[in-house]
Amino acid sequence: MMFNGVRVKDRRKQHMIYAQFFAQFQMAEENVPLSQDQIRSDMVTKLLSYMIYHRGKNTSVQELAEVLWPDDRSDNPAGALKNLMYRLRNILKKTWGDRNFVITGKGSYQWNPELPVGVDAEEFEKLCTEAREESDPEQKILKEKKAVALYKGRFLPEFSDEYWIMSLSVYYHSLFLSVVKELATLLEAENQFEEMERICRKAIEMDSLDEELHCCLLRAYIGGNKQSLAAEHYRETVELLYDNLGVRPSEDLQEIYDEMMKQLHDQEADLNVIQEELREAKEKRGAFYCEYGVFKKTYELEVRRAGRIGMSIYLSMITLHTEAKLEKGSVEYLSVMSGGMDQMQAVLLNSLRSGDVVTRYSTSQFLVMLPGCQYENARMVLDRINYNFYSIKKHAKVRIQYSLDELNLD
Repeated sequence: MMFNGVRVKDRRKQHMIYAQFFAQFQMAEENVPLSQDQIRSDMVTKLLSYMIYHRGKNTSVQELAEVLWPDDRSDNPAGALKNLMYRLRNILKKTWGDRNFVITGKGSYQWNPELPVGVDAEEFEKLCTEAREESDPEQKILKEKKAVALYKGRFLPEFSDEYWIMSLSVYYHSLFLSVVKELATLLEAENQFEEMERICRKAIEMDSLDEELHCCLLRAYIGGNKQSLAAEHYRETVELLYDNLGVRPSEDLQEIYDEMMKQLHDQEADLNVIQEELREAKEKRGAFYCEYGVFKKTYELEVRRAGRIGMSIYLSMITLHTEAKLEKGSVEYLSVMSGGMDQMQAVLLNSLRSGDVVTRYSTSQFLVMLPGCQYENARMVLDRINYNFYSIKKHAKVRIQYSLDELNLD
């Protein structure tokens, strides 16, 4: 039997009901589904999901009222709960027949223990525990694959602001990330790079800002001899982490990149192919934009070249500030700064020479290297950048500050 795209044991003789909490809430019994669209009420869905997840105990009216109306938004919570329970029972009976799904006790309610329910979150946690205790690598991989397949997304994401859901969502997601990273390591040891890639891609779709996941995917690409994909994904990852978190690549990520470049350089290739690749790179116009690690290596090369031929090099730091008094880190501040940085990057690439080099140094700063440039010309370049930036008038809330220094080549 398939439920939520995952094969589960066929227990139709026991009339097992299955409940999905990951990605979205839905239930099914013998291929008869019950979705949120059928329930048509967030409050009834919240009540049902809480009853199912805590089905092993009697839940007091007071506890349910606090879950459903945490801010005392109901003048008569007991009466409102009674009405919700009536609606829930009718929905369940209409969907799966006239049975006593919820038992009423003295000041409490409980899901009928004679109606067994399988919950994806509980099965997921069980598989993770079994995998952690498993000593056989093959069985460990098998259990972790099943666990990863069960995790479709966050725990009840539609109600992520509910206090009882928040901690569970964090717990299950952390458990998922931990299992994925361990599974990736095991698959790498078995040279199963295609499967490693597939699992890492799935995890990144759910948590794109976890750098360790990107490291795992890069190792899968490199192991599968997909260096071009690895190089492209590295660039995308560096930009993603910088744009969203304002951080540069960690040592681990940089080491993977260096390993990848070494493999690329160690590969034998036809000289004509290499010349064609270099020709394509040469055809790109404007300044050379790169991540900070590449900028440092380029800087070292330019300094050596300048020392040999007596060429001057100027380095400029361009800093953006918000005109308005916005709280640093606020949504509005990040939005204004992100727009300004994107605009400045476009201006720099179009205003500088093809031999100039640009990188983002922080969430509000660019570094610009101007090889073979005199001071007067460097100032003219910065004035041109300043003029071009403000002529767009798209981000008037941002002002520019820049410094200019000649590199000491001694």
